[in-house]
Amino acid sequence: MKDLFREFDFTKVGYYQSIVESQGIETFIKNRDLSGLAGEAAIMPEVWPTLCVINDEDYDRAMAAIRDSVATDSEGSDIEVKCPSCGETNPGNFDLCWSCGESMNPAKSEA
Repeated sequence: MKDLFREFDFTKVGYYQSIVESQGIETFIKNRDLSGLAGEAAIMPEVWPTLCVINDEDYDRAMAAIRDSVATDSEGSDIEVKCPSCGETNPGNFDLCWSCGESMNPAKSEA
């Protein structure tokens, strides 16, 4: 098992997990339940949620998927839109609502 991505914000770790798993790569999140800790833990990266690949041989392919996602996300990622189904705010580059899982169609409204 190799570490791919570590971040205090669990939502980013979960987002990259979905990107990597969409490529058919098995992942695991270390320290998943520690993400709610406050105080000193917030400044200790070793306890932050960490996305890992299960099989070491998938590491390079997983990192490529993350790099591709970062490059793609940089275009329009500052735009937020409301889900037409539940009204939750989502990044403008999401295809599905993070909250309800419904499609973010082209008729989405600006947040």
